[in-house]
Amino acid sequence: MTLINLIKSVLLKISMPQINIDSSYGVIIIQDMNAVHVDEIYAKIFGYESPESLLSHIDSFLDLLPVDIHKLATQNYHDIVAGKMYPRGHTFTNIDRNGREFTVFSVDHLIQWHGKPALQVTVIDLSVLVEANERIREQDLMFKRLITDSGQGIMVHRNFKPLMINDACVKLLRANSSEQVMGIDSVLKLIPHQYQVLAKQHYQEIICGNTVGSTSVVENICFDGSTRFFNIYDNLIEWDGEPAVQVVIEDVTDKVQLEKELAYKATHDELTDIFNRSAIYDWLDKHLGNSADLTCFLLDIDDFKLVNDTYGHHSGDKVIKALADIIKAVIEDNQGAVGRWGGEEFIGFIPTLDMQLVLELAETIRASFERLEFKSEERAFNVTVSIGISEAKQCHDMKRIESLIKAADKCLYLAKSDGKNTVYISDLAAI
Repeated sequence: MTLINLIKSVLLKISMPQINIDSSYGVIIIQDMNAVHVDEIYAKIFGYESPESLLSHIDSFLDLLPVDIHKLATQNYHDIVAGKMYPRGHTFTNIDRNGREFTVFSVDHLIQWHGKPALQVTVIDLSVLVEANERIREQDLMFKRLITDSGQGIMVHRNFKPLMINDACVKLLRANSSEQVMGIDSVLKLIPHQYQVLAKQHYQEIICGNTVGSTSVVENICFDGSTRFFNIYDNLIEWDGEPAVQVVIEDVTDKVQLEKELAYKATHDELTDIFNRSAIYDWLDKHLGNSADLTCFLLDIDDFKLVNDTYGHHSGDKVIKALADIIKAVIEDNQGAVGRWGGEEFIGFIPTLDMQLVLELAETIRASFERLEFKSEERAFNVTVSIGISEAKQCHDMKRIESLIKAADKCLYLAKSDGKNTVYISDLAAI
Protein backbone atom coordinates (compact mmCIF):
# COMPACT_ATOMS: atom_id res chain seq x y z
CA MET A 1 0.00 0.00 0.00
CA THR A 2 1.37 3.45 -0.96
CA LEU A 3 1.64 6.12 1.66
CA ILE A 4 -1.14 8.19 0.10
CA ASN A 5 -3.45 5.16 0.15
CA LEU A 6 -2.53 4.61 3.78
CA ILE A 7 -3.48 8.19 4.56
CA LYS A 8 -6.77 7.85 2.71
CA SER A 9 -7.48 4.67 4.63
CA VAL A 10 -6.87 6.43 7.94
CA LEU A 11 -9.11 9.29 6.83
CA LEU A 12 -11.95 6.89 6.17
CA LYS A 13 -11.50 5.26 9.56
CA ILE A 14 -11.89 8.59 11.32
CA SER A 15 -15.19 9.13 9.46
CA MET A 16 -14.16 12.04 7.25
CA PRO A 17 -16.55 12.66 4.31
CA GLN A 18 -15.80 10.60 1.21
CA ILE A 19 -14.52 13.33 -1.10
CA ASN A 20 -11.72 12.83 -3.61
CA ILE A 21 -8.34 13.94 -2.28
CA ASP A 22 -5.48 15.18 -4.45
CA SER A 23 -2.74 12.53 -4.51
CA SER A 24 -0.01 15.12 -3.88
CA TYR A 25 1.27 15.39 -0.33
CA GLY A 26 4.03 17.16 1.51
CA VAL A 27 6.86 15.72 3.61
CA ILE A 28 8.96 17.14 6.43
CA ILE A 29 11.70 15.34 8.38
CA ILE A 30 12.28 16.29 12.01
CA GLN A 31 15.33 15.45 14.06
CA ASP A 32 15.85 16.74 17.59
CA MET A 33 12.71 18.89 17.07
CA ASN A 34 14.35 20.70 14.17
CA ALA A 35 13.19 20.61 10.58
CA VAL A 36 16.10 19.06 8.67
CA HIS A 37 14.28 18.53 5.38
CA VAL A 38 11.05 19.64 3.68
CA ASP A 39 9.84 19.14 0.14
CA GLU A 40 8.32 21.77 -2.15
CA ILE A 41 4.72 20.73 -1.60
CA TYR A 42 5.08 20.90 2.18
CA ALA A 43 6.56 24.38 1.88
CA LYS A 44 3.69 25.60 -0.32
CA ILE A 45 1.08 24.15 2.04
CA PHE A 46 2.51 26.39 4.75
CA GLY A 47 2.66 29.43 2.47
CA TYR A 48 6.35 29.43 1.48
CA GLU A 49 7.68 29.68 -2.07
CA SER A 50 10.35 27.01 -1.55
CA PRO A 51 11.76 24.55 1.00
CA GLU A 52 14.73 26.83 1.49
CA SER A 53 12.49 29.79 2.29
CA LEU A 54 10.61 27.75 4.91
CA LEU A 55 13.77 26.43 6.57
CA SER A 56 15.30 29.89 6.71
CA HIS A 57 12.29 31.39 8.47
CA ILE A 58 11.90 28.92 11.36
CA ASP A 59 14.11 28.08 14.30
CA SER A 60 12.27 24.92 15.28
CA PHE A 61 9.64 22.57 13.89
CA LEU A 62 7.35 23.92 16.59
CA ASP A 63 7.24 27.27 14.76
CA LEU A 64 5.00 25.57 12.19
CA LEU A 65 2.46 24.44 14.77
CA PRO A 66 -0.16 26.24 16.88
CA VAL A 67 1.19 27.18 20.30
CA ASP A 68 -1.48 25.18 22.12
CA ILE A 69 -0.16 21.88 20.74
CA HIS A 70 3.59 22.53 21.22
CA LYS A 71 3.72 20.46 24.38
CA LEU A 72 1.78 17.59 22.84
CA ALA A 73 3.91 17.63 19.66
CA THR A 74 7.13 17.57 21.68
CA GLN A 75 5.93 14.66 23.80
CA ASN A 76 4.73 12.86 20.67
CA TYR A 77 8.14 13.21 19.02
CA HIS A 78 10.08 11.87 22.01
CA ASP A 79 7.68 8.96 22.60
CA ILE A 80 7.91 7.80 18.97
CA VAL A 81 11.69 8.10 18.79
CA ALA A 82 11.97 6.23 22.10
CA GLY A 83 9.67 3.48 20.82
CA LYS A 84 7.06 4.19 23.48
CA MET A 85 4.33 4.99 20.95
CA TYR A 86 3.50 3.81 17.46
CA PRO A 87 3.21 6.51 14.77
CA ARG A 88 -0.33 7.62 14.13
CA GLY A 89 -2.44 10.16 12.24
CA HIS A 90 -3.27 13.66 13.50
CA THR A 91 -5.68 16.33 12.32
CA PHE A 92 -5.15 19.93 13.40
CA THR A 93 -5.95 23.45 12.30
CA ASN A 94 -3.05 25.72 11.42
CA ILE A 95 -2.35 29.19 10.05
CA ASP A 96 0.19 29.66 7.27
CA ARG A 97 2.62 32.55 7.03
CA ASN A 98 -0.01 34.62 5.13
CA GLY A 99 -2.67 34.23 7.82
CA ARG A 100 -4.71 31.60 5.94
CA GLU A 101 -6.35 29.10 8.25
CA PHE A 102 -6.17 25.56 6.98
CA THR A 103 -6.62 22.03 8.25
CA VAL A 104 -3.86 19.44 7.96
CA PHE A 105 -3.92 15.68 8.30
CA SER A 106 -0.50 14.22 9.13
CA VAL A 107 0.95 10.75 9.53
CA ASP A 108 4.15 10.23 11.55
CA HIS A 109 6.73 7.68 10.50
CA LEU A 110 9.98 6.77 12.33
CA ILE A 111 13.03 6.70 10.01
CA GLN A 112 16.84 6.94 10.10
CA TRP A 113 18.30 10.24 8.91
CA HIS A 114 22.06 10.31 8.50
CA GLY A 115 22.34 7.41 10.94
CA LYS A 116 20.18 8.90 13.65
CA PRO A 117 16.46 8.44 14.48
CA ALA A 118 14.17 11.03 12.92
CA LEU A 119 10.47 11.59 12.43
CA GLN A 120 9.11 11.79 8.91
CA VAL A 121 5.73 13.60 8.82
CA THR A 122 3.60 13.27 5.69
CA VAL A 123 0.80 15.85 5.44
CA ILE A 124 -2.25 16.53 3.31
CA ASP A 125 -4.00 19.93 3.24
CA LEU A 126 -7.64 19.17 4.07
CA SER A 127 -8.89 22.71 3.50
CA VAL A 128 -10.86 21.77 0.39
CA LEU A 129 -12.27 18.78 2.20
CA VAL A 130 -13.28 20.85 5.23
CA GLU A 131 -14.86 23.54 3.05
CA ALA A 132 -16.83 20.90 1.14
CA ASN A 133 -17.93 19.31 4.39
CA GLU A 134 -19.04 22.71 5.69
CA ARG A 135 -21.07 23.31 2.52
CA ILE A 136 -22.72 19.93 3.02
CA ARG A 137 -23.59 20.85 6.60
CA GLU A 138 -24.94 24.23 5.49
CA GLN A 139 -27.08 22.61 2.82
CA ASP A 140 -28.31 20.07 5.34
CA LEU A 141 -29.19 22.83 7.80
CA MET A 142 -30.87 24.82 5.02
CA PHE A 143 -32.97 21.77 4.12
CA LYS A 144 -33.86 21.16 7.75
CA ARG A 145 -34.83 24.82 8.24
CA LEU A 146 -36.91 24.66 5.08
CA ILE A 147 -39.00 21.73 6.30
CA THR A 148 -39.07 22.97 9.90
CA ASP A 149 -40.60 26.29 8.85
CA SER A 150 -42.92 24.81 6.22
CA GLY A 151 -46.66 25.40 6.49
CA GLN A 152 -47.23 21.75 5.59
CA GLY A 153 -46.91 19.04 8.19
CA ILE A 154 -43.59 17.25 7.65
CA MET A 155 -42.12 14.32 9.55
CA VAL A 156 -39.01 12.26 8.97
CA HIS A 157 -38.86 8.82 10.55
CA ARG A 158 -36.73 5.71 10.38
CA ASN A 159 -38.54 2.47 11.12
CA PHE A 160 -41.36 4.67 12.51
CA LYS A 161 -39.10 6.35 15.09
CA PRO A 162 -39.44 10.14 14.60
CA LEU A 163 -36.20 11.84 13.60
CA MET A 164 -37.61 15.28 12.81
CA ILE A 165 -40.99 16.96 12.95
CA ASN A 166 -41.97 20.52 12.12
CA ASP A 167 -44.38 22.77 14.01
CA ALA A 168 -47.14 22.33 11.44
CA CYS A 169 -47.08 18.56 11.93
CA VAL A 170 -47.18 18.96 15.71
CA LYS A 171 -50.37 20.99 15.33
CA LEU A 172 -51.91 18.52 12.87
CA LEU A 173 -51.25 15.64 15.27
CA ARG A 174 -52.72 17.76 18.08
CA ALA A 175 -49.69 17.25 20.28
CA ASN A 176 -48.63 19.63 23.04
CA SER A 177 -45.10 20.03 21.70
CA SER A 178 -42.53 18.62 19.30
CA GLU A 179 -40.86 16.96 22.28
CA GLN A 180 -44.04 14.97 22.93
CA VAL A 181 -44.00 13.63 19.36
CA MET A 182 -40.24 13.01 19.28
CA GLY A 183 -40.51 11.17 22.60
CA ILE A 184 -42.67 8.31 21.31
CA ASP A 185 -40.97 5.05 20.37
CA SER A 186 -42.99 4.56 17.20
CA VAL A 187 -45.53 6.53 15.18
CA LEU A 188 -47.31 3.21 14.65
CA LYS A 189 -49.04 4.09 17.92
CA LEU A 190 -50.88 6.79 15.96
CA ILE A 191 -52.19 4.28 13.41
CA PRO A 192 -55.28 2.16 14.20
CA HIS A 193 -54.29 -1.43 14.99
CA GLN A 194 -56.05 -2.92 11.96
CA TYR A 195 -53.90 -0.83 9.58
CA GLN A 196 -50.48 -1.33 11.22
CA VAL A 197 -49.45 -4.39 9.19
CA LEU A 198 -50.16 -2.53 5.95
CA ALA A 199 -48.18 0.46 7.25
CA LYS A 200 -45.15 -1.76 7.96
CA GLN A 201 -45.35 -3.33 4.51
CA HIS A 202 -45.60 0.11 2.89
CA TYR A 203 -42.54 1.32 4.84
CA GLN A 204 -40.44 -1.61 3.64
CA GLU A 205 -41.48 -0.98 0.03
CA ILE A 206 -40.34 2.63 0.30
CA ILE A 207 -37.02 1.79 2.01
CA CYS A 208 -36.29 -0.88 -0.61
CA GLY A 209 -37.05 1.57 -3.41
CA ASN A 210 -40.03 -0.43 -4.70
CA THR A 211 -42.43 2.47 -4.10
CA VAL A 212 -41.53 6.03 -5.07
CA GLY A 213 -43.53 9.07 -4.01
CA SER A 214 -46.81 7.44 -3.00
CA THR A 215 -49.91 9.33 -1.87
CA SER A 216 -52.69 7.91 0.28
CA VAL A 217 -55.39 8.92 2.75
CA VAL A 218 -54.87 7.33 6.17
CA GLU A 219 -56.71 7.34 9.45
CA ASN A 220 -54.68 8.49 12.47
CA ILE A 221 -55.30 8.69 16.19
CA CYS A 222 -54.04 12.06 17.39
CA PHE A 223 -52.38 12.80 20.72
CA ASP A 224 -55.61 14.24 22.11
CA GLY A 225 -57.41 10.97 21.31
CA SER A 226 -59.34 12.33 18.33
CA THR A 227 -59.43 10.53 14.98
CA ARG A 228 -58.32 12.51 11.96
CA PHE A 229 -57.78 11.65 8.31
CA PHE A 230 -54.55 12.71 6.62
CA ASN A 231 -53.51 12.76 3.02
CA ILE A 232 -49.85 11.72 3.18
CA TYR A 233 -47.10 11.86 0.59
CA ASP A 234 -44.10 9.78 1.64
CA ASN A 235 -40.78 9.35 -0.06
CA LEU A 236 -37.34 7.87 0.53
CA ILE A 237 -34.66 10.37 1.59
CA GLU A 238 -31.23 10.31 3.20
CA TRP A 239 -31.17 11.65 6.74
CA ASP A 240 -27.85 11.96 8.58
CA GLY A 241 -26.28 9.63 6.06
CA GLU A 242 -28.85 6.82 6.32
CA PRO A 243 -32.13 6.00 4.54
CA ALA A 244 -35.28 7.39 6.10
CA VAL A 245 -38.85 8.22 5.08
CA GLN A 246 -40.08 11.77 4.74
CA VAL A 247 -43.83 12.19 5.19
CA VAL A 248 -45.73 15.30 4.09
CA ILE A 249 -49.09 15.51 5.89
CA GLU A 250 -52.32 17.32 5.04
CA ASP A 251 -55.46 17.14 7.18
CA VAL A 252 -58.37 16.08 4.95
CA THR A 253 -60.77 15.09 7.73
CA ASP A 254 -63.46 17.55 6.63
CA LYS A 255 -63.19 16.35 3.05
CA VAL A 256 -63.39 12.68 4.06
CA GLN A 257 -66.38 13.33 6.31
CA LEU A 258 -68.13 15.29 3.54
CA GLU A 259 -67.53 12.44 1.09
CA LYS A 260 -68.92 9.97 3.63
CA GLU A 261 -71.97 12.16 4.19
CA LEU A 262 -72.57 12.45 0.45
CA ALA A 263 -72.14 8.72 -0.01
CA TYR A 264 -74.53 8.08 2.89
CA LYS A 265 -77.14 10.45 1.48
CA ALA A 266 -76.82 8.79 -1.92
CA THR A 267 -77.72 5.41 -0.42
CA HIS A 268 -80.20 6.34 2.32
CA ASP A 269 -83.71 7.67 2.33
CA GLU A 270 -83.72 11.18 3.74
CA LEU A 271 -86.90 10.83 5.82
CA THR A 272 -86.39 7.37 7.33
CA ASP A 273 -82.57 7.09 7.33
CA ILE A 274 -82.74 3.55 5.91
CA PHE A 275 -81.53 2.24 2.54
CA ASN A 276 -83.17 3.54 -0.61
CA ARG A 277 -84.19 1.17 -3.41
CA SER A 278 -80.84 1.27 -5.28
CA ALA A 279 -78.88 0.69 -2.07
CA ILE A 280 -81.02 -2.39 -1.29
CA TYR A 281 -80.07 -3.84 -4.66
CA ASP A 282 -76.40 -3.07 -3.94
CA TRP A 283 -76.69 -4.88 -0.60
CA LEU A 284 -78.27 -7.88 -2.30
CA ASP A 285 -75.57 -7.93 -4.97
CA LYS A 286 -72.86 -8.01 -2.29
CA HIS A 287 -74.59 -10.75 -0.27
CA LEU A 288 -75.64 -13.10 -3.05
CA GLY A 289 -72.49 -15.18 -2.62
CA ASN A 290 -72.59 -15.13 1.18
CA SER A 291 -75.89 -16.90 1.72
CA ALA A 292 -78.02 -18.92 -0.67
CA ASP A 293 -81.06 -18.61 1.63
CA LEU A 294 -83.10 -15.40 1.87
CA THR A 295 -86.36 -14.26 3.37
CA CYS A 296 -88.02 -11.18 1.92
CA PHE A 297 -90.41 -8.90 3.85
CA LEU A 298 -92.67 -6.44 2.05
CA LEU A 299 -94.56 -4.09 4.34
CA ASP A 300 -97.19 -1.48 3.53
CA ILE A 301 -98.92 0.96 5.89
CA ASP A 302 -102.66 0.35 5.88
CA ASP A 303 -104.91 3.17 4.66
CA PHE A 304 -101.98 5.59 4.52
CA LYS A 305 -103.80 7.97 2.15
CA LEU A 306 -106.51 8.35 4.78
CA VAL A 307 -103.83 9.19 7.37
CA ASN A 308 -102.48 11.97 5.15
CA ASP A 309 -105.91 13.27 4.28
CA THR A 310 -107.14 13.22 7.88
CA TYR A 311 -104.10 14.26 9.90
CA GLY A 312 -101.87 15.94 7.33
CA HIS A 313 -98.65 15.06 5.58
CA HIS A 314 -96.56 16.05 8.60
CA SER A 315 -98.33 13.37 10.66
CA GLY A 316 -97.95 10.99 7.71
CA ASP A 317 -94.18 11.52 7.76
CA LYS A 318 -94.12 10.73 11.48
CA VAL A 319 -95.95 7.47 10.83
CA ILE A 320 -93.55 6.46 8.05
CA LYS A 321 -90.51 7.30 10.22
CA ALA A 322 -91.88 5.35 13.19
CA LEU A 323 -92.48 2.19 11.16
CA ALA A 324 -89.03 2.48 9.55
CA ASP A 325 -87.41 2.61 13.00
CA ILE A 326 -89.23 -0.53 14.12
CA ILE A 327 -88.41 -2.50 10.96
CA LYS A 328 -84.77 -1.40 11.05
CA ALA A 329 -84.29 -2.50 14.65
CA VAL A 330 -85.82 -5.94 14.04
CA ILE A 331 -84.26 -6.71 10.65
CA GLU A 332 -80.74 -5.39 11.32
CA ASP A 333 -80.58 -7.26 14.62
CA ASN A 334 -80.80 -10.40 12.50
CA GLN A 335 -77.99 -9.51 10.04
CA GLY A 336 -80.45 -8.24 7.47
CA ALA A 337 -81.05 -5.05 5.53
CA VAL A 338 -84.12 -2.83 5.25
CA GLY A 339 -85.04 -0.12 2.76
CA ARG A 340 -87.81 2.18 1.68
CA TRP A 341 -89.41 0.56 -1.36
CA GLY A 342 -91.98 3.23 -2.17
CA GLY A 343 -93.98 6.01 -0.50
CA GLU A 344 -95.37 4.00 2.45
CA GLU A 345 -93.91 0.63 1.44
CA PHE A 346 -90.81 -1.00 2.90
CA ILE A 347 -88.70 -4.03 2.06
CA GLY A 348 -86.41 -6.15 4.19
CA PHE A 349 -84.16 -9.19 3.74
CA ILE A 350 -82.84 -11.70 6.26
CA PRO A 351 -80.39 -14.52 5.38
CA THR A 352 -82.47 -17.32 6.93
CA LEU A 353 -85.25 -19.82 6.16
CA ASP A 354 -86.27 -20.35 9.77
CA MET A 355 -90.04 -19.97 9.35
CA GLN A 356 -90.76 -19.76 13.06
CA LEU A 357 -88.17 -17.01 13.54
CA VAL A 358 -89.45 -15.13 10.49
CA LEU A 359 -93.06 -15.20 11.69
CA GLU A 360 -91.99 -14.06 15.17
CA LEU A 361 -90.08 -11.12 13.69
CA ALA A 362 -92.97 -10.13 11.45
CA GLU A 363 -95.41 -10.32 14.34
CA THR A 364 -93.06 -8.20 16.46
CA ILE A 365 -93.07 -5.51 13.77
CA ARG A 366 -96.85 -5.67 13.26
CA ALA A 367 -97.74 -5.59 16.95
CA SER A 368 -95.17 -2.92 17.90
CA PHE A 369 -96.45 -0.61 15.17
CA GLU A 370 -100.10 -1.20 16.07
CA ARG A 371 -99.41 -0.22 19.69
CA LEU A 372 -97.90 3.13 18.74
CA GLU A 373 -100.11 6.13 19.41
CA PHE A 374 -99.75 9.19 17.20
CA LYS A 375 -101.08 12.65 18.00
CA SER A 376 -102.21 15.43 15.71
CA GLU A 377 -103.68 18.60 17.18
CA GLU A 378 -104.29 16.78 20.45
CA ARG A 379 -106.11 13.99 18.65
CA ALA A 380 -104.64 10.51 19.09
CA PHE A 381 -104.77 7.82 16.43
CA ASN A 382 -103.30 4.40 15.63
CA VAL A 383 -102.08 2.93 12.35
CA THR A 384 -101.51 -0.67 11.24
CA VAL A 385 -99.28 -2.42 8.71
CA SER A 386 -99.73 -5.42 6.42
CA ILE A 387 -96.77 -7.75 5.75
CA GLY A 388 -96.07 -10.17 2.93
CA ILE A 389 -93.23 -12.67 3.32
CA SER A 390 -91.49 -15.01 0.88
CA GLU A 391 -88.57 -17.39 1.36
CA ALA A 392 -86.33 -19.08 -1.15
CA LYS A 393 -83.20 -21.20 -1.36
CA GLN A 394 -80.28 -20.74 -3.73
CA CYS A 395 -80.66 -17.00 -4.29
CA HIS A 396 -77.44 -16.66 -6.29
CA ASP A 397 -78.57 -14.17 -8.96
CA MET A 398 -80.80 -11.16 -9.37
CA LYS A 399 -83.33 -13.10 -11.43
CA ARG A 400 -83.95 -15.31 -8.39
CA ILE A 401 -84.20 -12.21 -6.20
CA GLU A 402 -86.83 -10.64 -8.45
CA SER A 403 -88.92 -13.83 -8.17
CA LEU A 404 -88.55 -13.66 -4.39
CA ILE A 405 -89.74 -10.03 -4.31
CA LYS A 406 -92.72 -10.80 -6.57
CA ALA A 407 -93.76 -13.65 -4.28
CA ALA A 408 -93.58 -11.33 -1.24
CA ASP A 409 -95.60 -8.73 -3.12
CA LYS A 410 -98.26 -11.34 -3.83
CA CYS A 411 -98.40 -12.24 -0.14
CA LEU A 412 -98.69 -8.55 0.74
CA TYR A 413 -101.68 -8.28 -1.59
CA LEU A 414 -103.28 -11.26 0.15
CA ALA A 415 -102.66 -9.65 3.56
CA LYS A 416 -104.37 -6.48 2.40
CA SER A 417 -107.28 -8.44 0.92
CA ASP A 418 -107.73 -10.39 4.15
CA GLY A 419 -108.54 -7.33 6.22
CA LYS A 420 -105.08 -5.72 6.62
CA ASN A 421 -102.99 -5.61 9.82
CA THR A 422 -101.90 -9.17 9.20
CA VAL A 423 -98.97 -11.31 7.97
CA TYR A 424 -98.92 -13.64 4.96
CA ILE A 425 -96.05 -15.97 4.10
CA SER A 426 -95.56 -17.82 0.81
CA ASP A 427 -95.36 -21.58 0.34
CA LEU A 428 -91.65 -22.45 0.15
CA ALA A 429 -92.30 -24.93 -2.60
CA ALA A 430 -93.82 -22.26 -4.79
CA ILE A 431 -90.63 -20.14 -5.01
